[in-house]
Parts: sequence; structure tokens; C-alpha cells
Amino acid sequence: MSNTATAFTAGSPARPLTSRNSPNHAHTSRAWLSPLPIAAAPATVNASVSTRRCPPPYNRAMKALVTGGTGFVGSHLIEQLRARGDDVVALCRPGSNRGLLEDIGAEVRYGDLDDLASLEAACAECDVVYHCAARVEIIGAWDAFRRTTIDGTRRLVDAAVKCGVKRFVFVSSCGVYHPRLMAAGQTINEFTESPDPPEWFPYAKAKLAAERVVRELAPPMEWTIIRLGYLYGPRNRTMKSYLEPVMKGGIMTLLGDGSNPMALVYVADAAKAILLAGVTPAAAGKLLIAGGHEHLTQKDYFDAMADGFNLPRVTKKVPYGVAFFFGWLGEYLFKSGPRAAAMRRCAIALTGLPQRINCDYTQKLLNWKPETRFADGMHEAFRWYHAEYNRPAGASTSPVRR
Repeated sequence: MSNTATAFTAGSPARPLTSRNSPNHAHTSRAWLSPLPIAAAPATVNASVSTRRCPPPYNRAMKALVTGGTGFVGSHLIEQLRARGDDVVALCRPGSNRGLLEDIGAEVRYGDLDDLASLEAACAECDVVYHCAARVEIIGAWDAFRRTTIDGTRRLVDAAVKCGVKRFVFVSSCGVYHPRLMAAGQTINEFTESPDPPEWFPYAKAKLAAERVVRELAPPMEWTIIRLGYLYGPRNRTMKSYLEPVMKGGIMTLLGDGSNPMALVYVADAAKAILLAGVTPAAAGKLLIAGGHEHLTQKDYFDAMADGFNLPRVTKKVPYGVAFFFGWLGEYLFKSGPRAAAMRRCAIALTGLPQRINCDYTQKLLNWKPETRFADGMHEAFRWYHAEYNRPAGASTSPVRR
């Protein structure tokens, strides 16, 4: 998930969904997609838009556009693309701080998902688009999710097709699976069919609708959709805006006994999977999942957060059904602040239901596996957090800039 949280306004029109049913259509040789060694030097692509679908030699670096470049996922993805030797264009909203992106050698272009012209300018001469930007709050009016996540994705797909981009990677979420599957204890994999998310989960409904936009409108581009598990790690600014206030305010409770598994995945591991989804030929036309590799529970997660914030561990327990009822009630009582985010049915379901995610297919297809131990990942998350938010007055800024 990216850190692009502010809703975009309606803007340039985008083409509507059609009845096209060719999600696996292959339009060009995929030799260019072969992964490069880390030491490969960036290449400058000078082909005109009209010839962009002619694949460059596979041993040359690609040019990638990453939306949501200043966000949680996008910034880690850009780091890994640059380490691989790729040229990277980072699409950022006007006013975003581009310090980190410039430090790691990305080209920053300001634009917005509601501005088709800015999207076309960003897509020009790119081989791959990684779409990480989205509205990331799980609460809010449906219209805000529609404008940002659905309409914004449609415009970006239109721009990418017009500019001759060859691969479009859409970053989605395992939150799109209906809570009833989780409640039933079902193990979910890349081939699991699920009902549409409920009306009370607009974030998930918008993500799934955007996936359908990509499937329908991306051809003749190759497309890949990758759903991420529950992310944690450095640059997660919800640690400050949501998690710390909720834990300090005594709002946080264990839902049930806290033993339900959570599909926690370290952000840099997820970013590696996203990168590979864009350069692996066999990933074209596929739905993938990037989840974690350790058996971790809700209590493990809350304990690690409390320890990192130097707060008492959460011991209060509420039966899941009771918490779900109060989530329904909270949707009417709280419209803003930490309670508004915590006391929502969608938040209760995400945290309190068992998340049994199997991503063996993705691991084999991408030759990828999550490698970061939870304890190590949390250490890195809080090392960043304390450097970013607990600096003495007048101290220099941390290496990660907003």
C-alpha cells in the first residue's frame, strides 16, 4: 500500500470499461523482461511513442514509472529498482517532498491521478508502470475511493496504453477477500474465488473494482496484479497518525484471544515481489499474492508495536462478535480521529479474523520468498520511527524525508 492518502478530485475523462475478454493476450516478445544483475548500468531509451512496443534488448535496464513514489510501498520499490540498475520516474503529487527520491537517483515528475495530461507525460518512453498510488485510509466516503482508486487507475491505464507501455503492474491488497472467507478459516491462495467485499469496506471494494479496470482496459499491454498482505516496516506513517494514538489512548484491545494468524509481510520483501512481477515473463496476465513466511498472530503484532512505542502491552480482550457490533456502532458515532479508524467493521475484520494466506504459487513463479524475520523488520521499523519523529528540537532531518 502506498502512502498516497489524500483523495483526488474528478478530472480528465477516461475511457469506459468494455466487454473485452483477453486478459492473457500477449502482444510482444518478453525477452526484455528478464531480470538484470544488480550491477547492470541504466540505459536511456530514445524510441518514439509510436515504436515503444518494440522490446529493447533484454540485457539493458528498463525505464519504470512508479506512482505513489513518496509513499510507504512506492519508496521501497524505487530503491530496489535503482539498485537493479533501472531508470525510474517517480510520479508525486505537487507539494510532496522529493528529497529521498532524488537521493536515490529517481527522476521526479509532479502529477495527479485526476490529470490525464500529467499521466501521459510521466508514462512517455517507460517500459513498465508500477501503480502503487491509491487512497490508503480504510475509512471515508465511497465517492473519494471511486475518484482516486478506480477513476485514477482508469486514467493511468489509458495513459500507459497511449504511450506504448509494455507491462502494467497494479498493486492491490489481500483485503479484497470477503471477511466471510477469513471467518470460515479458509486458506486463501492466488486461485481462491471470493464474493465482492461488503459495502462497509469501501477500500476493498475500490481496490477490487480497480483490478477489474486493469484486466479490461490494459490490453494490448501485459498486466499483472499483485495483492499484498498486512505490511509493516520503515516509512509507515500510520505508525504516528494512527497506531501510536490508538495504543496511547487505551483504545486498542485484543479481538478474541489474539491468537488469529495475520499475513504480515515486511515492506521491502513485498517491494521485491512487486519488482519481479514487472520483469518476470510468466507473470503476465496473472494474479499474484505477496504474504509473509512466519506464523504470526494478532497478539504478536500488538506486542511488537507496544514494545516499540515503549508502552504497556495490550491485555484487554473483547469477543470478536462484540467488537464487530461496536465497529458498526462506531461508524455512526465517530467521524474522525483514532476512534473513527479503530471502531469500524472493516478495521475489526482486518485485525480480528484469521488471515491464512498461501502464496506458494507466487513464490515459485517469481523465484521470490519473504526473507525478513519479523523481529528484525520491526526493529528497522522503529529505528526509522524514532529517528523520524523523536529527534531533538533543531536536529537535522533523518535520511528518510517527507
